[in-house]
Amino acid sequence: MKLNPVFKDPYWQMAGLFVLIKFCLHLFTFNNYELHRDELLFFNQGAHVSFGNVSVPPFIGWVAFVIRNLFGYSVFGVRLIPMLLGALSVFVVAKIVKELGGSVLALLLASSAFVLSPGFLLFGSLFTVNIFDQFFWLVISYLFIRMVNSGNPKLWIWIGIAGGIAFLNKYLVLYLLAGFAIALLLSPQRKLFLQKQFVYAFIIGSIIISPNIYWQHTHGWPFFLQISELEKTQMVNMTYRNFIIDLHNLNYVSTFFWLGGFITVLLAKSEKKHRYLGIVSIVVIGLFMLSKGKAYHTLGLYPALFAVSGCLMEKYFTGKWRIINYLVWVHIVLFSCLSAPFSLPLLSFEKLGKYAEKTAGFVSYPFSRWEDGKIHPVSQVFSDMTGWEEMVGLVNQAYQQIPENERKNTTIYAERNYGYAGAVNFYGKKYHLPEAITFLESYVIWAPDTLAKGPLIYINYETAGIDSFFEKCTETGTVSNTYFRENGLKVFLCEKPNNQLQEVYKQKAMEEKKKFNQ
Repeated sequence: MKLNPVFKDPYWQMAGLFVLIKFCLHLFTFNNYELHRDELLFFNQGAHVSFGNVSVPPFIGWVAFVIRNLFGYSVFGVRLIPMLLGALSVFVVAKIVKELGGSVLALLLASSAFVLSPGFLLFGSLFTVNIFDQFFWLVISYLFIRMVNSGNPKLWIWIGIAGGIAFLNKYLVLYLLAGFAIALLLSPQRKLFLQKQFVYAFIIGSIIISPNIYWQHTHGWPFFLQISELEKTQMVNMTYRNFIIDLHNLNYVSTFFWLGGFITVLLAKSEKKHRYLGIVSIVVIGLFMLSKGKAYHTLGLYPALFAVSGCLMEKYFTGKWRIINYLVWVHIVLFSCLSAPFSLPLLSFEKLGKYAEKTAGFVSYPFSRWEDGKIHPVSQVFSDMTGWEEMVGLVNQAYQQIPENERKNTTIYAERNYGYAGAVNFYGKKYHLPEAITFLESYVIWAPDTLAKGPLIYINYETAGIDSFFEKCTETGTVSNTYFRENGLKVFLCEKPNNQLQEVYKQKAMEEKKKFNQ
């Protein structure tokens, strides 16, 4: 049997190798840490499929619905999708390198920077909207590069489709589309906007996103409520300085790699054709900084810039200067490997803490700065990937103390935290625990209008007055995990509710649901 010529091509052989490496990095580490609190939320959205959610558009919930039906409550099932998207992203990077005229050396540099970049290792391990966002941004970037190179306006149709689907995953794709629009309008390629296919693409994209826009309208525009909440709790800690630091930490040594290509396409006359890619980056990064967005939201920009940088290095460092390409590659690989434990779940938390102490002087890593604006020894992302099973174990201990005939009327109430509720719903499945209630995110919409007339298991740091509605409220356990962001969280078993509880809960549910026109 003759092999397809593509498989004999050293370029695509190398691309295939990096695809395999990327997939295996996540395959062999996917189960070392627990699910992240956001993964727990998104997985739960699969049980409540709709055209929208409070904090994110509906796309990830649709994917979660498929995962739940194919794999059930499986960590592997949840994390298989990011594994596949990460591997597929390597292929798209290879397509961009090829489109820009790069060969094997350019691919080696670009693929290494992408595969080993801390930000992409981290999000490639998690089932969140971010991995989809990065993938869609990469695909859209490829389509624009392809359209500019070929001058083929028919690619507008695919951009409209990809942009519409990306919008259904995360609204921030509008920043990328705005960046490309401004960049192309400032370039000779502005004539592409005069083609009828651009209008068709706009119509197609509008049709794709319209169900979610309607959902937002009928639910009181929760997107704006979410932004208002983030301004108070997270965006207040964002500064330009922190943004730049976080930007570096996300790509670490690969930051300097993409910066080289970025500066070259902006300033070199010989690279004027690709200047629009530099302008796109300026516009997108600028928009995020002005709106106090988070640096990791820009990650989708950099794979294309890795491809640009790889091609430029291969193009200009030739002859006796060719060795510079390999020195840069060694630099990327060496320092990226040193930072890998902060991006992949390779070490136990105890070993990671010690490793952080030893490498503190020369290795930086993403999310060392938490949402409170402070630096912590373990990244916030990892601190949200432990402690959940211990917490759910404590909830189960409380549940087992309830007489069997009362368990069907038991409520598990998590105090305004989707992580608590999501953990109970996922890890509590093996204990046959009832679904948890909380008044945060889409859990508000999902919450029942009335409370069961029975015991209540309460998850919070204190009773916060809920004990006044019960004859007896006992602390049954405390989470003890210094690496857990919710360390010290308590579980209370509250029994024999009084007559006020039902009315107070009903009123609370009405007030919370009213925000979303429920």
